[in-house]
Amino acid sequence: MNALRLSARAPAKVNLGLEVIGRRPDGYHEVVTVLQAISLADRFVWQETGQPFRYHGPRGVPPESDLVARALALASDRERWTGELRVRKWVPAAAGLGGGSSDAALALRLALPDADDATLASHAARLGSDVPFFLGPTGRALATGTGTTLEPLPDMDGWFVLVTPDVQIDGKTVALYRGLQPEDFTDGLLTRSLSAGMSEGNCWPGEIPNAFLRQLLGIHEVRYAYDCLWQAGANCVTASGAGPTLYAFVVTWAEAKAIARRMPPDAGATRVARSIGAPDIDAATRIARALRGRRD
Repeated sequence: MNALRLSARAPAKVNLGLEVIGRRPDGYHEVVTVLQAISLADRFVWQETGQPFRYHGPRGVPPESDLVARALALASDRERWTGELRVRKWVPAAAGLGGGSSDAALALRLALPDADDATLASHAARLGSDVPFFLGPTGRALATGTGTTLEPLPDMDGWFVLVTPDVQIDGKTVALYRGLQPEDFTDGLLTRSLSAGMSEGNCWPGEIPNAFLRQLLGIHEVRYAYDCLWQAGANCVTASGAGPTLYAFVVTWAEAKAIARRMPPDAGATRVARSIGAPDIDAATRIARALRGRRD
């Protein structure tokens, strides 16, 4: 009998607007953002070995920073698992695309397959503010509060040209929040309005709001990629999350490919992705069962 091999995808996200409302007494910030899952994804691959379980984390991620390892450690029956689990990274790390958070959400479903939604969401919020979104039940949601209060939104069609400049920002998210100026704080209404328009397939000339864009554009590599996207024909350009990934939002695949083809190689890694719907929970369920020796 051939060894069983299963896989599941952990999709990235973009922020369709990201506004910071203000700082809370506990030191966190209130945000209004719309999170949209996209087709760019990491992949979990489980291989049957007949041996005790082994986990192989993504290359370059130290164990103390591995959210997947932290999520898997929540399983009470892990000593009975079998096979090998590998995380194959396609989503660039620390790029504003939520790859690590998405991986953590998928790992939670492996570790706690029988947990109810509230329990999963509680564990997810402790792992990171974006992690609850990747549990579903939709591929698009309005996130408020610290980013963990979610309101599911209808799926939308759209394409994204993603450009990740080759730049490292030390302590990126903390540094960018600390660097916010009074003019960077807004009321969140524009993000809510743009989200409604995107649901109808509209796109606007100008910028989709991102509270960190001003600071990001002060970095030479990010500014260069930003200018290149406009010059390549984009009419909606902004950052995803705290960057440094920038994206152009367009309605059709043909528009996305045309912009991507015009991007110079030195602007950064350029990818085309589409919006997607709810995560494939069934794939995670199959791996969770196989880890525990079940093939049904």
